[in-house]
Amino acid sequence: MKVTTAASIALLSLGLASAGIAQADQALYYPQTSTPSTETRAEVVQALRLAQSQGQVVMGEQSDYPKLQSDTQALSRAEVVHELDQAKSAGLLTVGESAHYPQVL
Repeated sequence: MKVTTAASIALLSLGLASAGIAQADQALYYPQTSTPSTETRAEVVQALRLAQSQGQVVMGEQSDYPKLQSDTQALSRAEVVHELDQAKSAGLLTVGESAHYPQVL
């Protein structure tokens, strides 16, 4: 029992020592640098608000969808219904799954 406890303590201290060496080694390769800001907090907040009002900064899911700017106006409901009627009469519209399965007589 004493041998396993001593071995466990030795192994634990060796692990902690190696972790400390690894942390010290990282400090050599990744020095922490600090660049002081020349802007005040109020100036940064004002710049953020300006960017948000211009649509340059979005948060959350909105960032996945870019805002599209179109040169043309959107179609009215009547125009869309008219185009739909034209597609139906030309046979260009498929409703349901009839395009995927052959018709059986």
